[in-house]
Amino acid sequence: MEKDITNWQNLWKEEKSTPLDLNKLITHLNKIEKKGKLERIILLAAVPVTIIVLATLLPILSNIYYLISIIIISFGMIMILIQSYRSKYSLISNDAKLNNKKYIKNIIHKLKQRMLTTSRYMWFYTFLLVLGINIGYIAILQKFNISITVRIIIHLVFTVLMICIMYYSIEKRKKENNKIILPLIDFLENLN
Repeated sequence: MEKDITNWQNLWKEEKSTPLDLNKLITHLNKIEKKGKLERIILLAAVPVTIIVLATLLPILSNIYYLISIIIISFGMIMILIQSYRSKYSLISNDAKLNNKKYIKNIIHKLKQRMLTTSRYMWFYTFLLVLGINIGYIAILQKFNISITVRIIIHLVFTVLMICIMYYSIEKRKKENNKIILPLIDFLENLN
């Protein structure tokens, strides 16, 4: 993939008469959007299901910690869902759209939004998720009559564990974006 894009860039820069394989470019762009569509569908289903499950499992009206926890986690999930929709673009059916500079700029913007979701908004989501779960654990841990020191240790261990898991996940996604999306953005900017 990266080699193909480099070849396209070299062809473009050298202004050779050899035509670019726009079908491959369209295929790659459509593949990214189809993956985004699947992610949006999963998120669209996961947000209400998660809220319903949390509201069912946690007696939200009996404890303010549970209510705050669900609100914070829900806010984080909705934020990611909104950002996912901000990076949505329509599938490209023919290469005529790629001759339109405004359309190319729009695609570049959408691809950058997709990368921004991983590099910035996933960290906001991680913070909100960890905060929400830790607030929910306040009430749960109080029921076990354990010392404040043990509770703090449990919160710290959980927080570090969640941050490590999310860090690994985010870094993996960023590497994938740098390998696939960033070269496409560079290529499209050179077309423009």
